[in-house]
Amino acid sequence: MRHVLVIRFGALGDLCLLARALSRANASAAGDPRRVTLATKAAFAPLLATAAGVDEVVALEDGGLAGLLGLASRLRRRKWDAVIDAHGVLRSHLLTLLLRRRPRARLAKDTTARLRLLAGGAEGSRLTRTMGERFDELLPAITGEATFDFADDPLPFATLRPAGPSRVLGLAPGARWDTKRWPAGHCAELLDLAAAHDVPVRFFLGPQESAWFDASPLAAAATRTGADVVRDRPLADVAAQLAGCAALVTNDSGLLHLAEGTGTPVVALFGPTVRAFGYFPVHPASRVLETGLDCRPCSRNGKRPCHRGDLACLADISAGAVWAAVQALLPATGEENP
Repeated sequence: MRHVLVIRFGALGDLCLLARALSRANASAAGDPRRVTLATKAAFAPLLATAAGVDEVVALEDGGLAGLLGLASRLRRRKWDAVIDAHGVLRSHLLTLLLRRRPRARLAKDTTARLRLLAGGAEGSRLTRTMGERFDELLPAITGEATFDFADDPLPFATLRPAGPSRVLGLAPGARWDTKRWPAGHCAELLDLAAAHDVPVRFFLGPQESAWFDASPLAAAATRTGADVVRDRPLADVAAQLAGCAALVTNDSGLLHLAEGTGTPVVALFGPTVRAFGYFPVHPASRVLETGLDCRPCSRNGKRPCHRGDLACLADISAGAVWAAVQALLPATGEENP
């Protein structure tokens, strides 16, 4: 049996896309048994332990140097047939140095090409690949095969999905940066449209989004319509709740990729970020809504404030347009789970 160490510390969306690639590698393992160990941050470890293609998770408990030294000490006690750096950052480089191992493969970073695009340059061939495809490029080093058949696309968190269809609509209104959030008033309008059509709604809040949510029009709208609010839950529980939704309306955030990893399609709202950055949805039924403005993209991750001051890229996406996309994903009345 081959023992493979894969290093990826974060973030959530990237880990979900990596898990998708590892689930493909797992599907091809019949003739070449292997054990895949993932080294990642402690916050993500319980979720990734449920992913197909991940046999074991070793957690980085502390993000400082002491935590990295401790992780290296634990990993050095084992014999690895292959080490894969699926992060390509200073911390993962340092870990491989501490392990005294040259990685069999390392994730290709396209930071320069993204910065060139932000500065008004051409998209370039390097930005035609999605992040999922970049992780797929690591698979030969994991499987030991020179080529890889991508015909099958197993879901990393498929075991969390309940049997039968659902009419629950998930809403993930948050994002790390304000400029990536669809306006709260628009989201409240969407909530009223769902209530008018007797579609139950389930809100998903990140660990630092409760204060923002409670001060926005969404909190009152959720109370008025009886929407469920999922907050302060372990990521594995959040994934199970996402798996029980017919669709998820989401900004460009990690929950987009977590939902798709369970098999739930998304209606994704993209503003300052664009397809060329590699994080568009991959589920066949998923849809993207965006506004064609010349100022897009204006930020690599949404951190920069809107230079127009009106967030038109997201504000111009109406609740009616989002509801129309949602309706195409909902099963007919009477087909949902009892």
